[in-house]
Amino acid sequence: MTTKLFICIFFIALFHLNVNAQAIFIKQGKIEFEKKENLHKMIEGESWLENFKDKIPQYRSTYFNLYFKDNKTVFEKARDSEEKIPFFSDDKSTDDIIYSDLLEQVFAKKQHIFEETFLLNDTIRKVDWKITNDTREIAGFTCRKAVGKILDSVYVIAFYTDQIEVSGGPLSFCNLPGMILGIAIPRSNMTLFATKLELIDPKPEKLTAPTGKMKKTDYKNLQLVLQKAISDWGSYGKKYIINSLL
Repeated sequence: MTTKLFICIFFIALFHLNVNAQAIFIKQGKIEFEKKENLHKMIEGESWLENFKDKIPQYRSTYFNLYFKDNKTVFEKARDSEEKIPFFSDDKSTDDIIYSDLLEQVFAKKQHIFEETFLLNDTIRKVDWKITNDTREIAGFTCRKAVGKILDSVYVIAFYTDQIEVSGGPLSFCNLPGMILGIAIPRSNMTLFATKLELIDPKPEKLTAPTGKMKKTDYKNLQLVLQKAISDWGSYGKKYIINSLL
């Protein structure tokens, strides 16, 4: 091989390497998440529900989309579940919408609680994430594991990729060095994992905060409302409060 040919091949290879390296960093798109709940674990200790355990499937899956661009994200229901589960089919929380502005560190959430719809406006919750060296593959991305804690005692396990440059994630979880593609909350018997990424350009109107006729509140006041409303619900009430504040 001549010197000129070798140099030519070297620069062609270097060019393709640079193109590929640039192509893997993503700044906008849509991610589908599967939310999976262990219903049998959720009803443990609730004797009236445990009597119907054989009629309830162990797991329930619901699907959500996360749109992201310009450090803004919107998390909302992707599609209706075809599965109708006794005692769990009328879950209006699947219609909640969460908007996050990662630059301003604020979020807005349209949230259904009982028969009322709230508009929750607050600063994004701070999570003291501890990043580990553990990794796993999610939706084709190598993700790194981080562990955090919310609501004083609820541990959250997250998996994020720095190949997506927006530091967002499902629900209201964010502020890791990349996009969160997986969440596990053992206390809530729930996981949220990305199933696919679509490289689309979300329209500006998609990345806006929810509006409409709703009761305005913030995290602190919503927690007080919940505690007052279901103070006598026992362990199920505590689980409901935690899930409502995720």
